Amino acid sequence: MKRYPKLFQVVAVLLVVVLFTSGCTMTKELWTDRLYHPHVRPRLQLAASPERPLVLVTYREQFEKTKHIRMRSFWLDLADRYEPYVKPNFINPADYPGLVSIPILPVSQGTNSLPTTGYAAMETAPKAGFELWNDGNLLGRYYLPSYEGDAPITTETVVKTPLTLLADGVVITVVVVLVVALVAGYAAAENNH
Repeated sequence: MKRYPKLFQVVAVLLVVVLFTSGCTMTKELWTDRLYHPHVRPRLQLAASPERPLVLVTYREQFEKTKHIRMRSFWLDLADRYEPYVKPNFINPADYPGLVSIPILPVSQGTNSLPTTGYAAMETAPKAGFELWNDGNLLGRYYLPSYEGDAPITTETVVKTPLTLLADGVVITVVVVLVVALVAGYAAAENNH
């Protein structure tokens, strides 16, 4: 054993690397948190609550650069601070009838065409969001949410999961076989001397 002291160090390092890095890396990557962001054409819709300073924001959300697009709605509380990089609590807008629709004016119209009473909004560019106005006064600029969340369960991820599990198993098996072969070779070399 005195002839190959570095071999045990190499084997130890390989085992540590296998234990801490290879465990289902491909499968984990498939299901890790990913970025959700507004679609390039978000189809923004706004509605105000008649009782409280709340605005229902509805828009199209996209998962990374995939075709996974869905409509999302959340409450924007005008009395609280809004964080556009935190996942909001999404709701079903059908559960809230009686909201007052907020007109969204094109950017090309400018602020001179804003109504002097009630809510109005203007989409922002190039970042997806809107400026919200009430009675001719700017309440604020709000960007649509971009946040990290669980990967959506799609046909693609369901089909890829068994394949990535198999690939992870093959990688782990190959590394274990190599480590066992190194140890067996070392032991055989020691017995011959």
